[in-house]
Amino acid sequence: MSYSLYDTNVLMKGMSSMRADEGAERLHRLTKDLIRRYQFRDWNQICCYGISISQCYILDALTEEGDHTMQQLARRMFKSVSTMTRVVGQLVRRGYVKRRQDPQDRRIIHVSITPQGKAIVAAINRDLIETQKTILQDIPADQWDGAFKVLEALARGARRWQETCCKL
Repeated sequence: MSYSLYDTNVLMKGMSSMRADEGAERLHRLTKDLIRRYQFRDWNQICCYGISISQCYILDALTEEGDHTMQQLARRMFKSVSTMTRVVGQLVRRGYVKRRQDPQDRRIIHVSITPQGKAIVAAINRDLIETQKTILQDIPADQWDGAFKVLEALARGARRWQETCCKL
């Protein structure tokens, strides 16, 4: 039996599709396990500071990116504005963030991190980085760059997918 070029192309597309399916299933299993372990790590290490993981993510975003409006924070955290208002209110009561109305449009609320908020983020990040050092010990140093490139590519792919699938 002989195959034409067309048959070979169809066969190759089918094989790459099968490899893509198998790869997607393996990626799903591995990322599910990794994310679950990191969620437990975050819960164990962040919650001992008396804040939730969501609150920590908000403080982290404000530290890295500067002031946000409540709408921007809600989009950034994939939450509703009402949920974000409640969570930010808890951070305000603890002295970790400040809210202020926009002088031109009083409906717009700006959120900024306080020195106390920056201090708690720095302490949490120190703990999390120590954990990362422990995790890196199991990976040979000459493989770190490749691992980081793969993680960066996965993060880029997830961001692109999220931009098209999940509008809040």
